[in-house]
Amino acid sequence: MAQQYFHTPFPPWTTGTLDIHHIDTGCGSCTFILGPDGTTILIDCGEDDSVKHSAAGATRAGHRVVHYIKRHGANRTNGAISALDYIIATHVHPDHVSGLRDVDEILPAAKVIDRGYPDYKEPVNVPLLPLPFAKDYIAWLDELQQTRPGTVETIDVGSDSQIRLTNAVRGEYPTFSMRTIAGNGCVWTGVETKSVQYLSDETYDAVEDHVRPDENKCSMAFLLSYGNFRYYTGGDLTFDTHDGRHPWLDIETPVAQAAGCVDVAVANHHGYFDACGPLFVEHLDADAYIIPAWHDTHPGMAQLQRLLGDWPGGGHKKTKVFATGMTATSNRINERFLRGMASTRGHIVVRVDPGGDSYRIFVLDVENDDQDVLDTNPSGLSDLAGGEAACHGSCNSHDSLIGQYGPYLSKSKQRLAEKEG
Repeated sequence: MAQQYFHTPFPPWTTGTLDIHHIDTGCGSCTFILGPDGTTILIDCGEDDSVKHSAAGATRAGHRVVHYIKRHGANRTNGAISALDYIIATHVHPDHVSGLRDVDEILPAAKVIDRGYPDYKEPVNVPLLPLPFAKDYIAWLDELQQTRPGTVETIDVGSDSQIRLTNAVRGEYPTFSMRTIAGNGCVWTGVETKSVQYLSDETYDAVEDHVRPDENKCSMAFLLSYGNFRYYTGGDLTFDTHDGRHPWLDIETPVAQAAGCVDVAVANHHGYFDACGPLFVEHLDADAYIIPAWHDTHPGMAQLQRLLGDWPGGGHKKTKVFATGMTATSNRINERFLRGMASTRGHIVVRVDPGGDSYRIFVLDVENDDQDVLDTNPSGLSDLAGGEAACHGSCNSHDSLIGQYGPYLSKSKQRLAEKEG
């Protein structure tokens, strides 16, 4: 007899709550943050016409993201969302930026933060690829400079004030911060707002072109804090050193070290083979990882094992791992580890309770425009880090791996203090 489920609508955001939405666009990375005061931040929005869109009403990714943002931001005390406070492009690749113009045309951003507009030569000379997507992106920024002067800003690595709550009265939510810990090869030192240039022109003047820093290594990374809760996201940063031939190519490790322990982390570079190395996991020590998957190669098998902590024998930390859109091919490749995952498809929402002492993780249905919280894996996935998965759903045969996890205590600051002690 088929198992029966009961669907539960996703509870709306309320003042004081921090929501971090990892949106499954089917073609790239996209994160929407709704701050405790209603501040709106969009990090990346990819578009790839070669990828079949899987969400209901297959339209351009940016338009679907606008619909999603309007739906989930409709409960703000300062009214429904008609504009964004910040748009952030972690780096200029199509699966991260090619949907941003579509979003901005409908929800214009007060600030658009980029890594090195207009020439991308400072502080490290890594020009954009001479391809149509990059030209289209620059054309959009040029238009913003002409029509909305002052909108485009270059990232300030080390700063915790460039991105701030815009609706809070003075002194409200004092424990909230969003610090830039990497960008353009710069890495925050962990001291005040100081940063160091980890990748520089001098580093690679004498090396061949194939080992020069690329766009991925120039990705921005952020450490978001709210009370005891800490969260990391780092675009497409990588650790691959060509099997140790070029150690300086590993920018992922110093960035993870600068971040320190977090409760929830986004997998670098979609969990691809060149990212999420051993020291990434060791330094972040997260209880949950989110993989913005959309391609057959997301995630790498070794990366998934490492994020899960799925090693033979006991004594290993088990984590919750969620993916936004693993493909059928990726599922087959990673079949050995799928039962350890919390979900392999869906919009992943991290909801931090007021004050930041606890959080929950929801997985929303991408096939249902109501985006209800539905059931987890019908074959029976377990929640691997303590706590219980509250499973709901009006499940048809097409339902995703979906559910609710938590609440969990925010423990990263305690772990960080213990490590530093």
